[in-house]
Amino acid sequence: MFCPECGHELQAGATACSCGTPVAAAPRASSSQVGEKVKVRSQDALKAVKIIAVNPVAGLPEAFQSLEKRQAMEVGIVFAVVFEICAVIGLYLMLSRWAGSPGLGEVLKFLVLGFVPFAAIAGAGAAARKVFRGQAGTLESDVFIAGVSVLPLGFASLLAGILGVGNLEVSAIVVVFALSYTILILYTGCTRISGISEARAAPAVPIIVLIAGWASKVLFAAML
Repeated sequence: MFCPECGHELQAGATACSCGTPVAAAPRASSSQVGEKVKVRSQDALKAVKIIAVNPVAGLPEAFQSLEKRQAMEVGIVFAVVFEICAVIGLYLMLSRWAGSPGLGEVLKFLVLGFVPFAAIAGAGAAARKVFRGQAGTLESDVFIAGVSVLPLGFASLLAGILGVGNLEVSAIVVVFALSYTILILYTGCTRISGISEARAAPAVPIIVLIAGWASKVLFAAML
């Protein structure tokens, strides 16, 4: 439920908005309300992408600060879902050309594994914030940064699957570009959102990438 005056999202049971506008108590979430919330968060995610795509260094903290903590976390989850959809489709297309169409069991495994990079980066980012003494940042910001950082890799996976092995060089260029964007986003998130100093963020980012890559490799090897 949203405030009719300012559009701010209201918590269940709220009788007044933070802007002072009295409202009726918000009922339990129905399917229509859930759909409305998904639509609103998707719009927030699209706005954030437009800001970050133009200038990831300045755009990432700007996009994060334009959202409340819970909203930022939910937008990060939206990014993770988009990444998974792109990655699963891309992987499916690649495997279809190399080893035949995967069965339903393999597709379900892909869906489970699709959240591994996102979850690993979010967890590693939270740990780095503690270890490297980040002066700011919360779990919500860790989820937001992780969601944004995996998005370029999802688009790269989808494009590589569409291009196929015949365009291997182009796919490699796209993957390198996406990985560079991911590293830039992680560094910006560490320094400008989590409050880690630049000197400490320099080793923190490769550690986050290595941990996420290792965790993904282990689980991929175990399930496939």
